[in-house]
Amino acid sequence: MIVRAIHASLKNPALVLLLAGALVSGGVFAYTRLDIEAYPNPVPPMVEVLTQPNGWSAEEVERYVTIPLEVGLSGMAGLKHLRTQSLFGLSDVKCYFDWGTDYWAARQEVINRLQFVQLPAGMQAQLSPWNAIGEVFRYTVEGPGYTLDELKSAQDWILERQWRRVPGVVDVTGYGGLTREYHVEVDPFRLRAQHLSLAQVVSSIANANMNVGGQRLTLGEQSYDIRGVGMLRNTHDIENVVIAETAGIPMR
Repeated sequence: MIVRAIHASLKNPALVLLLAGALVSGGVFAYTRLDIEAYPNPVPPMVEVLTQPNGWSAEEVERYVTIPLEVGLSGMAGLKHLRTQSLFGLSDVKCYFDWGTDYWAARQEVINRLQFVQLPAGMQAQLSPWNAIGEVFRYTVEGPGYTLDELKSAQDWILERQWRRVPGVVDVTGYGGLTREYHVEVDPFRLRAQHLSLAQVVSSIANANMNVGGQRLTLGEQSYDIRGVGMLRNTHDIENVVIAETAGIPMR
């Protein structure tokens, strides 16, 4: 078989040169269209949808989150197949599209479909910006004399905003550090003594943590905007939140 192929090649040199030229041309054409990245992994366009139902079991995530997403995302133009994974507190849906499908068009199609997917209250599906063939740049924020809270604030409020303005940057994700939180420790015995419930405490704090707008006060040729500033900024503001009122006396 090999001998026949060799004899046929020697008898038809023009055909061999033509096939070799076509092969080289095809290789050059493919090379010019192939993306060269830090992590080469040529895969078809893939859009990943993540949902985080905190505290839900894998079975609940599969039934109430993953399956509705599968039904809502099925049938998209150019969609090849779906791969889903339901874990504790996490639903991962990967949408694989056919070769040649524009990535941003596929991403927009997924966004349009997500608007019609009915998920449980409080659930919101998000698109993962991660791309297997994209370059990842990692850095750490350090500085002498700065606390971990200050470094985290610099990353979230200064550096992240600047990185997002750089052309070609898809997303910026921060890890580590400490996020400032205020915890309210409730004494159930004192609540019972005051005939209050935990729901009243939660709703009172939530309702107090907001700014409200009023009308405009006009005095002659000048006008003033009336607004109420009620955002909680420190522990002192939380301590002064009125939970209930008994005989005209506020309870904090």
